[in-house]
Amino acid sequence: MAFVDLATKSNNNKTQKVKIMENSSSHSNQSGKRRVGFALILAALLGLSVTTEVRAQVIVVPNTLATDDGNGSATSTEGPASVRWLHIHDASQFGALLGPSFLTKFAYRPDQILGQSGPRSLTLRIYASTTSRSVDGISTTFAENLGPDNTLVFDGTVNVTTANLPGPGNTRQFDYVFAFTTPFLYDPAAGNLALDLQIEASGSALTFDTVSGDPAIGRVLNTGSSTATTGDIRFSHVTQLTFEAPPQVTIRASQVEVCWNSISNVTYQVQYRSDLTTNVWTSLGDCIRSTNSTSCAYDPIVGGQPQRFYRVVLANCVPSL
Repeated sequence: MAFVDLATKSNNNKTQKVKIMENSSSHSNQSGKRRVGFALILAALLGLSVTTEVRAQVIVVPNTLATDDGNGSATSTEGPASVRWLHIHDASQFGALLGPSFLTKFAYRPDQILGQSGPRSLTLRIYASTTSRSVDGISTTFAENLGPDNTLVFDGTVNVTTANLPGPGNTRQFDYVFAFTTPFLYDPAAGNLALDLQIEASGSALTFDTVSGDPAIGRVLNTGSSTATTGDIRFSHVTQLTFEAPPQVTIRASQVEVCWNSISNVTYQVQYRSDLTTNVWTSLGDCIRSTNSTSCAYDPIVGGQPQRFYRVVLANCVPSL
């Protein structure tokens, strides 16, 4: 469960300084290992508005190839094909992230020396997970590379082609784009990132920029079936990954207004409690299904009520009409 904790006092009307500190929490997954979550604690008094801002990040893996072409290239087959591949991206490549973040899309780029450029139609499922498998320890059995949080992030069709436009350095632009319908919360502190693509393809061939022998990324590939259970270790696609910031929170006085940068059609629940030493959280009204990039919940301040600590959590509940 990912969450942001907020604290506000309501027992005086003076403007006070705000204390901001980072805190972390953890929970157990199905394998019994502990996965680090994230929390941001804000202590605010009436009369003060506080906003924390975390920007989106675009990261190229391997980092060293952000402006350099990879040491290989690969061209897909022409016409129908059934393929499965899985990449493991080493967590060390995500040092630019400001904590756990939502992975919302990734992209590949054509090779510097362009071969086939599409268009190619891909009907595919994409799964994302946090894996304990290393790039050096990647298994040729697909299932052994998946983490316990394996999540279907896309199920549909993508039409892929390249405009072969120049990128930085001696590279081309990342324009083979795969956008998720379900964002994936990735925490580099919890393990490496695995992306599993199960593809039924048709149309013209595509040429990709690839890399081999790099400890930042590894790939298992099967060119015979999108549901294959095993594959071979192959060269990897140089990959650009886009992460959205975790919830950005604002607190205002006279009433508590809790706002966060949300993702459309994702459901959130605002909760509160009066004492951080207890484990009992109370829901603040109904859960909220976001409809745009910012969502807010409101809690009128009642004179004499105890201080309240707030958090925003991802929820599976269905908002009432």
